[in-house]
Amino acid sequence: MKIVGISGSMSKNSTTRQAVSIVLNAAKAAGADVELIHLAEWQLPIYDDRDDRSTYPEIVHRFVQKISEADGLVIGSPEYHGTITGALKNSIDFLEARHLKDKQVAIVGVAGGSMGATNTVNTLQLIMRNLHAWPLPSSPSVPGASNAFTPEGTLKDERLQARFEQLGKQLVSFIQSMNPKTEKQVR
Repeated sequence: MKIVGISGSMSKNSTTRQAVSIVLNAAKAAGADVELIHLAEWQLPIYDDRDDRSTYPEIVHRFVQKISEADGLVIGSPEYHGTITGALKNSIDFLEARHLKDKQVAIVGVAGGSMGATNTVNTLQLIMRNLHAWPLPSSPSVPGASNAFTPEGTLKDERLQARFEQLGKQLVSFIQSMNPKTEKQVR
């Protein structure tokens, strides 16, 4: 079973990357093969809805292929102006429903303020449903992100850390229940 995480932040020292990594590490501990796509390290061009998609740079085709081949996804975004980042929206625009149809998706948000990233996770839930994916019902978010993580990359709030870890385990479980053949693929 292959799970790909997308960190929708362009920051090199991204707390979103840390949050997505917690979920991916839990999925890995549950037996999945995992990979992280941190958008700050991917030079995706601006999506322009061109008629001939083959003319996009190779990195776009690689991104679409990795998402298409994944059994499930973990998608995270910091909350920018009450929603997801432009970089994440741009990357998702390269995808079509056929790339995400029936994929299980764990969604997380990260916010600088004390309210968390509720709008961000709600927006991602909506986008994933419109692309025929299955977002998991639990979508935790990290409030006060600049002071929320330990130097080791875990959350200082042990209960929130447990929720993120549980999300990774649930993702593996949901993928297995929706597609029993993936159970054989878990190592």
